[in-house]
Amino acid sequence: AVRLGVNNARHEGLNRRVRLIVNRAYGFHSARAALALVMLTLGPVDLKLPHERAG
Repeated sequence: AVRLGVNNARHEGLNRRVRLIVNRAYGFHSARAALALVMLTLGPVDLKLPHERAG
C-alpha cells in the first residue's frame, strides 16, 4: 500500500456510512426497503422539491 500509494480508505468510509444507514433502517419490513434508503442517501439520486426553482 505504501509503495503503490493506494489504500482502502474510501471503501472503509463507504462501508461505515452504509452500516450507519442500515442501523437507522432497523425495523424496516424488508431488506429492499433498507437498500432503497441506502441508494437514496448515497446513490446518484437528485430529488427536487416542488417549491424549489431550477437554476
